[in-house]
Amino acid sequence: MGFTLNQISPAGAAEIIGFDCSNPAPDDFAALRQAFRDHPILCIRDQALTPKAQASFARQWGSLESQDRSAYCHPDDNDVLILSNERRPDGSQVGIVDAGDFWHSDSSHMTDPCRITMLYSVKNPLQGGDTEFINTNQVFAALPDALKRQIEGRNAVHHVSKTLNPRVTISAEREAAVDYYKRREKETKPVVQPMVRTHPETGVPTLYISPRFTIAIEDMDDAQAQPLLDELFRFMFSNPAWRYTHKWKDGDFVFWDNACLNHMAGGGYHYPDTRRMHRTTVAGERPFYRAA
Repeated sequence: MGFTLNQISPAGAAEIIGFDCSNPAPDDFAALRQAFRDHPILCIRDQALTPKAQASFARQWGSLESQDRSAYCHPDDNDVLILSNERRPDGSQVGIVDAGDFWHSDSSHMTDPCRITMLYSVKNPLQGGDTEFINTNQVFAALPDALKRQIEGRNAVHHVSKTLNPRVTISAEREAAVDYYKRREKETKPVVQPMVRTHPETGVPTLYISPRFTIAIEDMDDAQAQPLLDELFRFMFSNPAWRYTHKWKDGDFVFWDNACLNHMAGGGYHYPDTRRMHRTTVAGERPFYRAA
């Protein structure tokens, strides 16, 4: 293995030093894949990635998700989405300003959710801008048996529109955000996903819900479902040992496994203090649950 791996959190995060994403050696790439199975949050330090190089690296992991917000795609490669609070001279927004502002697993509102999210740090703000993670494998393993029995084999309802979810708010900083989510509410059907998901590679069960996208439980009255979801979310965030906060450095390239994590953008910065990230997402498979 031609790189160094250091665990940086018991929640499943590791950093990698001495790996070049622009030109990875085949043996190093195979070792990186194994490292990703063992550590669902990887930070490769000291990268200098063009959008095309980032997209090329991402494609080695699988097919990329198509971007539904083409206005914020990078002009050099449409598979790279710009997340930023930067503004052009005319005041228009360069990228998505409110991306990831509540706890979620990426695109769980889609039938085949995103498997891997890759985020490259182009510009960090002077303060704030952290990304937080929680290991939902660890959460499920610690879940009381009574709660496990209530959710195993059940499906939760996920939806992309914030207008349907009282647990979240719509950012006032994003242009036309209310209109966007109202349109998504009308155009997008809800998707059901297993509340307990079996990891497609490791077979480990994980809690597969999130405050951002999970809005109900299939075949359960809201009077029962919403208190149950609240209880699960309280438990999810009750133990700091399951959490990792990534404090970005210039050149960090972080990617994570959405099959066993929730994450959230920490915020804490305000224009003209700017943050810019380039995002690529690897498509995944339909979640399933297989009883042990």
